[in-house]
Amino acid sequence: MADNESVIITVVYGVSEVIDRRNLWTALETLAQQCSDIPWMVGGDFNAVRDLNEVCGISGDIRMATEEFNAGILEAGLIPLPMQGEWFTWHNCSTSMRSLWKRLDRILINDRWLARFPSAYYHSLTPRTSDHSPLVLHGDIQQHNGGMFRFDNYLAHSPEFIHNVQNIWHHEIVGIPMYAVTRKLKALKPVFRLQRRNKGDLTMNVQLAKGFLDEAQQLRRVRRRILQINDENGFTHTDLGEIAHEFVSYYQNLLGGTRRRLSVDIRYLRPWARHCITDEEANQLLLPISADDVKQAMFDIADDKAPGPDGYSSRFFKAAWPVVGEEVTRAVLDFFSTGKLLKQINSTILALIPKTTSSYCAKLT
Repeated sequence: MADNESVIITVVYGVSEVIDRRNLWTALETLAQQCSDIPWMVGGDFNAVRDLNEVCGISGDIRMATEEFNAGILEAGLIPLPMQGEWFTWHNCSTSMRSLWKRLDRILINDRWLARFPSAYYHSLTPRTSDHSPLVLHGDIQQHNGGMFRFDNYLAHSPEFIHNVQNIWHHEIVGIPMYAVTRKLKALKPVFRLQRRNKGDLTMNVQLAKGFLDEAQQLRRVRRRILQINDENGFTHTDLGEIAHEFVSYYQNLLGGTRRRLSVDIRYLRPWARHCITDEEANQLLLPISADDVKQAMFDIADDKAPGPDGYSSRFFKAAWPVVGEEVTRAVLDFFSTGKLLKQINSTILALIPKTTSSYCAKLT
């Protein structure tokens, strides 16, 4: 941030009574008028929730308090700052049936803050000495450290797209074809990042529009946290370390364990087979992969399909095929010939989504 730039940060501590909190909402609306042209952040303990999914446990009637909270934020033009970490930020420290969790602490921003710090977010930590979660603000990490790359398909329509790809692709890289392709794709990422920033930060505009849409529709994503799990022997584990260990052990056994191999006589399966392939069809399946097969497989992938871990969509390869097609095809054919695949290519992203049960409060990660 430049030396002559200013931001306004308002720290909130909401009172416990609904009627007394109305002064807070009025004050925020007044401050919003003064901060309309300045990045403004509001954070702290609001002592109110915005939706029922921000409460876990037996609580009183919170409908009026929730409606007034949402109305006050809407009038002040505030939107949520992206958050990571603990969903519930306060606990009444009870171990009885009256245990209560709420999301009372949060950080909100205006549109000027989002425009100035588009990648900022905060982390909600696990409470320690207090019954509230500490909130840690993080700056524009994506700009400083690169962050996760994503190729936006609109970049393929840029007049300089092919030229930028050619500037990288004409370099000779020593190594197997697959290694050369991955190195050149990596070298292209800073080029496309700069192109995105020069386009007026489309990501920020999308985030801003989504924030206002969420506010208008008052949509909330339910986040749950797994507090207990049963192992294969039926024992219940509540310790967070043991829960994590059970997840890891389960998928290690599922994906990497030694499986029992049974010999099956195919003759017993024939009565249930509606069609048995002919020798001609079998021979077709065994034909070598051709360059045309590689291109057809690539162009059969829809442009808007989610990209892989490298961030490149199929749209990039289609648009750049006159430049990259020959080398990409050679890399794919080399894999079918040698059976060797680079580690950075043979990767994926797994997300574990816990099942919702009525026996415990959960948090979706």
